[in-house]
Amino acid sequence: MSIQNTQIIQTRLASSKVVAPMLVIISLASAPLTAWSQNEANTVKMSESGICHDVSSQHYERVKSFKPYASIQECLDAGGRKPKK
Repeated sequence: MSIQNTQIIQTRLASSKVVAPMLVIISLASAPLTAWSQNEANTVKMSESGICHDVSSQHYERVKSFKPYASIQECLDAGGRKPKK
């Protein structure tokens, strides 16, 4: 085996040691996002301030820290309130 071939093999091995773990991390990180995006349309978000946002709310996308509910009525029954207009 020539020195050039040895260097190519070493380079490929070194890059695979970096790429493989990165692929695992990316796939694990994207799995919850995929699951969330499938259920997001059916979720009402109760923000930390107790406001219930459904998908028609102008601030729905902004709410990042929330408790999910299946319907606006469930959110209201849990003590939330509708957003002010």
